[in-house]
Amino acid sequence: MIRNPRGVVPVLAAWAFLVFSAFGQKTFAQSQGEQQPSTGPKPSADETVLVPKKTQPGPPPPARKPPEKINPKEVFTLSATTNLINVDVSVLDKNGYPISSLTRKNFKVLDDGVPQTLSNFSTTEAPLTVCMLIEFSNKWWGFLYLALEDAYQFINYMQPKDWVAVVDFDMQPHILTDFTQDRYQVRAALDTLRIPGFSEINLYDALAFTIDRMKDIQGRKAIIGICTGIDTFSKLTYGEMLKISKASDAAIYPISILEFIDVRTAGSMTAITAKSQLSFIAQYSGGQAYFPRFEAELPSVYQQIASQLRTQYSLGFIPSNPSKDGKYHKLKIDLVDEQGNTLRVQNEKGKQVKYRIVAREGYYAPKS
Repeated sequence: MIRNPRGVVPVLAAWAFLVFSAFGQKTFAQSQGEQQPSTGPKPSADETVLVPKKTQPGPPPPARKPPEKINPKEVFTLSATTNLINVDVSVLDKNGYPISSLTRKNFKVLDDGVPQTLSNFSTTEAPLTVCMLIEFSNKWWGFLYLALEDAYQFINYMQPKDWVAVVDFDMQPHILTDFTQDRYQVRAALDTLRIPGFSEINLYDALAFTIDRMKDIQGRKAIIGICTGIDTFSKLTYGEMLKISKASDAAIYPISILEFIDVRTAGSMTAITAKSQLSFIAQYSGGQAYFPRFEAELPSVYQQIASQLRTQYSLGFIPSNPSKDGKYHKLKIDLVDEQGNTLRVQNEKGKQVKYRIVAREGYYAPKS
């Protein structure tokens, strides 16, 4: 048996300590060099109209952070587990301004003619989520330019919590700015629309594009379309566009400049057809179409749209028919008094006020 001298063990231990210390220092120095942030510019991610940009990104979490909700105080989604149906309703006077003094008891909702029980009701003002969809074609640009100039006035109605995106279209849509709360960024996007290069106007494709990219956004949302209402050769037909409008939970508010042209010319069937089609697209989505004849009307149009969106009534119900048939269900909304009779609205002077109800006409049930 060979015995180790008493001094060998301490010497070996000291030698091992020096080796591992040197190796550890080298490894840490290498790791520190790898973790130092780059001083060069960071590549920007592709922008879409799905969700707004975050104003102040937080520290990187260990797991992927869920996207920021636009209007977290509002719930306007269709739940796959409870089949909750949400409907935004505007009650407008004869001048197009909202009536905001109604309560839950004043609303009667019919689903395919069957009365429903409201489970959700809200009247609080909410931030806007608006995509401005602008026709950028040289066919009618001399007149559309007037409408675009007044589109800048919509920026004046933006509030700090509002989200606005800008998309233009000719043959295809182009995202000029993602949803932002910065009104200067919206103005900068509008500033780029100066010289159109094409005469094609694929309105239906552009609307479908925008609706699809807004489908996952929560909160009160709308599309303001500055356009003629003419479509040249979209892949979608008008009938297909109507079906998409029916399924959309984003209200569409077309502002047509074609009426401005038509009253100054001999008139045409093209203008009549375009006006009719825009009206139905807006109606089926729960929005409203505007046909101003004079440039001076446009500021009040934008003001009405902003006012309507902010003061909508939010109704929610679980259909009494639980079948998931994937079919379109017709909605009808009435205003009633405490006895169930048609509601009579009066102003401060006791005079009866004429009103109309603006809401989407139905919804597609989920398909099992």
